Amino acid sequence: MSALIYGAYGYTGQLIARAAVERGLQPVLAGRNVDRLTELGAALDLPTRTVSLSDPERLRTALDGVSVALHCAGPFVRTAPPMIAACLETGTHYLDLTGEVDVFRRLADRGADAEAAGCMVLPGIGFDVVPSDCLSRFVAAHTPDADILEVALYAEGTVSQGTLKTLIEQMGRGGVVRREGRLHDVPPGWTSRNVDFGDRCRGVTSIPEGSVVTSGVSTDVPNVTAYIAVPLLVQSLLRASRHVQGILTWPPLKRLLKRLVEQGRPGPSAEERQQGRTVVWASARGSEGGVTTARLHGPEAYTFTARSAVEALQRVLEGTAPAGYQTPATAFGADFALAVDGTSRQIVEEPSRA
Repeated sequence: MSALIYGAYGYTGQLIARAAVERGLQPVLAGRNVDRLTELGAALDLPTRTVSLSDPERLRTALDGVSVALHCAGPFVRTAPPMIAACLETGTHYLDLTGEVDVFRRLADRGADAEAAGCMVLPGIGFDVVPSDCLSRFVAAHTPDADILEVALYAEGTVSQGTLKTLIEQMGRGGVVRREGRLHDVPPGWTSRNVDFGDRCRGVTSIPEGSVVTSGVSTDVPNVTAYIAVPLLVQSLLRASRHVQGILTWPPLKRLLKRLVEQGRPGPSAEERQQGRTVVWASARGSEGGVTTARLHGPEAYTFTARSAVEALQRVLEGTAPAGYQTPATAFGADFALAVDGTSRQIVEEPSRA
């Protein structure tokens, strides 16, 4: 069985490719830039396949003999459709790094197609979805009749060009929450609260985070809200952005901002990654008042992503790949996040056993 990493020469793709080699894997590296691909392939002594997502026939050929494709080239709202189409046609298991709610929604709709093709479709196999989905499933499973779930993220560190471009692509789209089992669009910065992340309480504001969608598969909780820790000024700016959403979705503005991003650094340095950290908090409340709250402490976001993605590749290559649409927790269990080196889970509050 073999793996292919598409977009391997991007910032996160390179981290994953190097981590895969360290784990003893020999993935095929793929992408559309032949020069960057050849350079990385030579550095890691790995085979390469040059292919553009705009060439369906060549993309299907590139997946020949490949058991699992890890898609690392965002923004995924644009790049996922051609890759998933090729994977379904070739029966190749599909993984990606998306955090975009629209992508989770669309790929969930391809679940029946994936089952028919005998392959797994698993988006969001990095930070932030792996820890949020796994911790959501954990607290929900420990809470009788859980009907409210809240998840909050805190991350120390800088972001890559790819992440910034994805954020720009999503500007003006508002938020998403789950209410009574259905997804509802809400304004940016729709609600806020304080969360204890272990070292101190921080203000968090609601965001369209992937676990709002994945929780509908990995748990039975009907009401879900996700948050991220940001300063009060950012919370205010998010709420203010409701009044200029039309401008924020203007394509020329997005193109300009992306060009500005490309003039910066590709992503955090090795030293910055080593110094960073992440914390995910989740709390499930039952209809009878019982509460389970837990925190997941992990390494810096890109380090977490590289380690979790390679762990997922390893498991698929070893035969763990249930067919159809999956989340990290339904594919590999709520403890999957704990397999990421440097990650620990702490129960803060749990229902009385009396």
